[in-house]
Amino acid sequence: MDVFRLLVPVAVVLVVMLLIWAGRAMLEGAREGIAEAKEEKVAAKAVQTAEKQAKAKARLARFEAAAAALSPADRFALNLRAPFTEIWLEIFPHEEGARELEYFYRLTPPPGQEDELRKVLEEGWDITDHTSALHSLAWLIDSGHRLPYAQVRQAVAEGEDTKGRAREAGVVKKWEDQVGEAGGAAFDLARAVDVAAMAHALGYLSEAECGRILRQCRIIAQDLFDSWDTYGQSFLAGAEFWKSGGLMDGTRNKRYAGSIRWLREDPQSPWLRDPWPVSLERQERLKAMN
Repeated sequence: MDVFRLLVPVAVVLVVMLLIWAGRAMLEGAREGIAEAKEEKVAAKAVQTAEKQAKAKARLARFEAAAAALSPADRFALNLRAPFTEIWLEIFPHEEGARELEYFYRLTPPPGQEDELRKVLEEGWDITDHTSALHSLAWLIDSGHRLPYAQVRQAVAEGEDTKGRAREAGVVKKWEDQVGEAGGAAFDLARAVDVAAMAHALGYLSEAECGRILRQCRIIAQDLFDSWDTYGQSFLAGAEFWKSGGLMDGTRNKRYAGSIRWLREDPQSPWLRDPWPVSLERQERLKAMN
């Protein structure tokens, strides 16, 4: 009996010691598991970062290749539509925060987006073929909304009654200091290049026809503007003149403003990559006139 009484405390102590040892072993195992999990997480993050960097490098390479494949004049012409291209990049399929910038310098959209372009041309411009494409482009290049803008601007300058066109007159007054005589011409030019590119992508225009449209827009732009800043301001003036200030159009104008801001400020912007060029054609025409 005495031996049993002596053994019981010893057994209890041994059990407690065993439990403590097991607890420590479990705790140590848990710590090791947590450490391994952290190491695996760090390793996985490193792999994801490396993959992300590799994809970004590949996207930049495609962007550079697309730019290098064009002459400076063609890059300039396509940059005239950049406010719309920047918006298109949000519509085209892309990884979050990883837009394919190469489309700033390409006439064709990503594969499978042709139906989207066809819908835009048909619903927005009534363009369904070669003839209708040329008709809309001729209007954009010859007058567009530049003509009514100029008419309202003249009426405002001469103090005429603009009660029937109060909204348009308000837009003209708002932008007069920024754009002056150029008015909203950039909006017409950007649309002309964008429509020509879409029409070419869908086979409505040949490459040569599209090239002629781009050259015309380039010449007009260099006659009217001397920087991307003034061109961007004119784009916004034209966009606001084009539509009323309703909720839908107000939202659209905010999107246009965001696009111009990105083009003027973001390091990846083609406007910063390709500064406004000196117009050799304009210089030659001016020399011929003098």
